[in-house]
Amino acid sequence: MAKTSIPGLKLGGGKTKWLVGVLLVLVLVLIVKSPIEAAGFGKSVFGAIDTATTSVVTFFNSF
Repeated sequence: MAKTSIPGLKLGGGKTKWLVGVLLVLVLVLIVKSPIEAAGFGKSVFGAIDTATTSVVTFFNSF
C-alpha cells in the first residue's frame, strides 16, 4: 500500500519546531487566562517594533 502525503505538511521534527510550538501554546494560554494583560503586552511589543523600524528608516533616509 502506498503512503499518501499531504502537500505542505512536513512531519519532521526539530528543536526549533518544538520551541516554536511551546511558545505558541504559552502565548495562547496567556491570552486565554488574562486577555487584557496580553493585549497590553502585545501593544507594547508592536509599539517597540514600530519605533525601531521608524528609527532605522529615518537613519537611512538621512543619507
